[in-house]
Amino acid sequence: MTKVILWGSYAEYGMFCKHLQMEVLKGNMQIEAVVLNGDHLMSRLDGIEVIKVEELLLREYDYLIDMNQAGRGVIVRLLELLQVPRSKVIPVNIFKHPYFDLQRWIAVKESKVSIISNSCWGGITYHSLGLEFRSPFINLFLDDDDYLRLLENFKYYMEQPLSFIEEKYEINLKRNYPVIGIDDVTLFFNHYTDFESAVGIWEKRKQRLNYDNLLVEMKIESRGELERFLALPFEHKVGFSTVPCDEKDILYFPIVENGHLQNKYAGVFGYFLNEIAEIESRDGKPYDILKLLNHEEDYVRAVYGRQ
Repeated sequence: MTKVILWGSYAEYGMFCKHLQMEVLKGNMQIEAVVLNGDHLMSRLDGIEVIKVEELLLREYDYLIDMNQAGRGVIVRLLELLQVPRSKVIPVNIFKHPYFDLQRWIAVKESKVSIISNSCWGGITYHSLGLEFRSPFINLFLDDDDYLRLLENFKYYMEQPLSFIEEKYEINLKRNYPVIGIDDVTLFFNHYTDFESAVGIWEKRKQRLNYDNLLVEMKIESRGELERFLALPFEHKVGFSTVPCDEKDILYFPIVENGHLQNKYAGVFGYFLNEIAEIESRDGKPYDILKLLNHEEDYVRAVYGRQ
C-alpha cells in the first residue's frame, strides 16, 4: 500500500478529493495526513489527520501529493527547505487522467521510459503525467522522412554531434529559433532561442535515454510512411495514422472521412495528437496512456472503422 500525504488548501482538497478517494477505494494508496495552507482550527478532515507543514520532517510516507495550484515558487522553495526530493512529489493534476491508476503511474515512473517522438506529443505526454523528460526529443520537431531515417539507424544518429545550420522564424512565438543538423538529419528546435542552449539541453536529456525501455511514436499520413514505420526494429512503438491500418502498433484516425475531425484537423493532424495528449482532451482519449507506457496490450480505448 502506497502511503501519501496531501498538501494544499481546503478548497484545493475539495477540488480533487473525489479523484484521490477513488485511489483509496481501489486499494492503491492510503492517506496518512493532510497539510492545509492558511489559518484554520481543523485537526481532522474526512477522518484524515491534519498536520502542519513542518511536521513533514517527522512523518514517514512514500509520496507527497502536491495540490497547490498557485504560488509555485514558494512551494518549490518550501519543498527544498523541507528536503523533500522532487522524485517524491506527485502533482495532483495527473489524477484527472481518464482511467488513472496510481500503481500503473508508479510503474511507469520507475520504468524510466524514454519517449521518442518527432512532434510535441512526447513532451506533452511527459508533462501531463508529471514525469521527468527522459528523452532529448522534447520541444522540437523533425520532418517525417528525416525522422524515419533517424529511427532506421537510431544508435548511430544518437552518437553524432550537432551542427548549426541556420535560424528560422517561429510565427507563433514571434522569434527566431535554431535549425540544427545531426549528420544528414535536420532538427527544428522551435522552442529554443539559440544554438548553444538547444545543444546543452539535447546533450543533458540524451544522457537520460533508457535504451532498454524506448517507446517510439509517430504521426503517419502516407502509405509509404506506414510501411517504413511498421518495419522499424523497435520492440515498443505506436503510430497515429490517417491511413487505414489494423496492425497492433497503429491507431487509425479517419481525418478525411470524419466531418468533425476534418473540420478541425485536416492538414494539421499533429494538432489533433497534441490535443489528445493533454490531461483533459476536448476530443477524448482514444488510448489509456498509462497502459501504453507500461506496454500493456489492451491500451486502445476507441477504434475507428471496421476491424
